[in-house]
Amino acid sequence: MKKKLINPQALCKVLGQLVLIEAFMMLVCLIVGIIYDEPTHVPFIVALIITATVGIVLKLMGIKSGDTINRREAYLVVGLTWVIFSLLGTIPFLIDGQCSTFGSALFEAMSGFTATGASVLPDVDSLPHSILFWRSFMHWIGGLGIVFFTMTILPVSGSGEIRLFAAESTGLGQEKLHTKIKTTAAWIWSIYIVLTLACAVSLYAGGMTLFDSVNHAMSAVATGGFSTHANGILYYNSTLLQYIMIIFMFLGGTNFYLLYTMGTRRTLKPLHKNSEFKFYTVTVLGISLICAVSLFLHNGYDLERSVRTALFNCVSISSTSGFIIDDYQQWFHPTCMLLMLLMFIGGSSGSTSGGFKSIRMHIIIKTTRQQFKRILHPNAILPVQVNKAPIGASAEQNVMSLLFWFLFMIVIGAAILMLIGVPGYDSCALSLDCISNIGTNFGHTYGPTQGLANLPEAAKWVCSFLMLAGRLEIFAILLPFTMSFWRRQ
Repeated sequence: MKKKLINPQALCKVLGQLVLIEAFMMLVCLIVGIIYDEPTHVPFIVALIITATVGIVLKLMGIKSGDTINRREAYLVVGLTWVIFSLLGTIPFLIDGQCSTFGSALFEAMSGFTATGASVLPDVDSLPHSILFWRSFMHWIGGLGIVFFTMTILPVSGSGEIRLFAAESTGLGQEKLHTKIKTTAAWIWSIYIVLTLACAVSLYAGGMTLFDSVNHAMSAVATGGFSTHANGILYYNSTLLQYIMIIFMFLGGTNFYLLYTMGTRRTLKPLHKNSEFKFYTVTVLGISLICAVSLFLHNGYDLERSVRTALFNCVSISSTSGFIIDDYQQWFHPTCMLLMLLMFIGGSSGSTSGGFKSIRMHIIIKTTRQQFKRILHPNAILPVQVNKAPIGASAEQNVMSLLFWFLFMIVIGAAILMLIGVPGYDSCALSLDCISNIGTNFGHTYGPTQGLANLPEAAKWVCSFLMLAGRLEIFAILLPFTMSFWRRQ
């Protein structure tokens, strides 16, 4: 008897366990509402009951299955998890009345879990504490990956762990996928928690309220962008807080496996030996310097403000955090193009940031350089090296293929948004924003100071899909739609 390509019971069992984690998240938000004596707890009570019921039903449906899943099931689990989490995540927004349509609620939930940070809510300052915490909590769980988070507690056996990890964390190198992946996940999450706590304590010491410091810490380390205030970090008008955010946004955009390696070896050597980290750092600092000079000469800012403003916005955009402290559309226009380049590149692989990823851009630059040499010396063997090791032809093909799909999705997304009625420039900018998972906007109608509250309903659905595709780096979300996925050979 031939073995099934997909075991529905195995899918249901893992999905049920994951959904129960979301129910626990809602319970935490309900407790936050109780602590702050919110006028009603109905949204999270109802959401908790519905989510827990879905999780229990799914788990019972798969109770007879084992703990091992194959590669196809892993990709389905990852894609379905992000969709189900986002769908269930709409319930508090809908019941509380913060979102009048399902499209708006889905956009907000998808933006939360994918750590995009774009919002369609018109008045953030009036939101209940429980809803504000829910938005930040979605960022924090989705930052490193929903499945990656639950791998520390899921009873999925050896090879199943690796497949789930590979399906969701496609930006990480294969050398990190070893048999002790659950232990590695626990260590990385420990570093993630320590960074979040350090950020929260620093922000609180810098003058933020306890609630705001916790929420901004979750958003900054997860490189999300949701804030407890409409003005974001500018609400506090504090230079110290802005510098603190710069540090933790930058760390959020750094490869967490690299931070894990530093922590276990207790040395900073991995930083200056890592090609991606050097590329990420040099790119951010180089463009920050250009922007600072432009602000000093063209906008008339003083030296300190020029450096701080340029550094904050460049780090925020490169790490795809989405926080801003200045309307960059008022900057010298060529510098805005550099900011869009940062948005496209994004942060490091294995980080909480979005974008194309620094390591891939680094590989493309090296591949292009080697290609010129191959033209002059066709018989020479000229492998592309990263961290002084050849990456292989398959890795080059993977990067070039993803580059094509990344650009293709941006173009198609922009074209669909134009057909819906979004202005041309805004459509292109919004498509890039969503696929790169960054909440800040480069449009004119929907720019950094206008928000997305008036975005057409159909456009919210398109943007939700683009955010999901960008977070799962396209392949994981498109693979189940290919014919080969469902063929045995």
